[in-house]
Amino acid sequence: SASGIAYLPVLPRCCLVIVGGGPVGKAVGELAADLEFDVWVVDDRPEFVAEERFPRASRRISGPIDRVLPDLAVTSDTYCLIVTRGHGHDQNALYHLAPTAAPYVGLIGSARKIKLIFDSLRESGVAASALARVSAPVGFDIGSQTVPEIAVSVVAELIARRNLGPKGLPRKSGV
Repeated sequence: SASGIAYLPVLPRCCLVIVGGGPVGKAVGELAADLEFDVWVVDDRPEFVAEERFPRASRRISGPIDRVLPDLAVTSDTYCLIVTRGHGHDQNALYHLAPTAAPYVGLIGSARKIKLIFDSLRESGVAASALARVSAPVGFDIGSQTVPEIAVSVVAELIARRNLGPKGLPRKSGV
């Protein structure tokens, strides 16, 4: 600026709960921490939430998903990403997170897997309106082939949601 004063934006501090400490969760956690997300990681395997694996996470929570997630403080500043190691764990996590106050709940997976999980959750009594809020498959379609590329696509979607609000997430087809 002409006066010599630069203004730097102060980004809202969002908490990102990553359910699943595998390769995609780890890569997303590292990138999200670089981009001012307060990263929490949840996995039922203690070694997958270890400090060595997630050195920049502010919380590392190990325990069964159906015990940990109901007690987690999910607010309107909490984004949730489900990237566990399997269909059953993903479904269990989504059962607990879809109905919360989280403005963003993302689920990784193929269209077929997502449809199966959504159908099962509807049969279990999860409201269609709660499932309609879920971003699935998660991430922007950039033709991702590798774990780092998947992380970029997911974190780009998180940034769009944080910076642009609901309009930052285009509706996805097929779900």
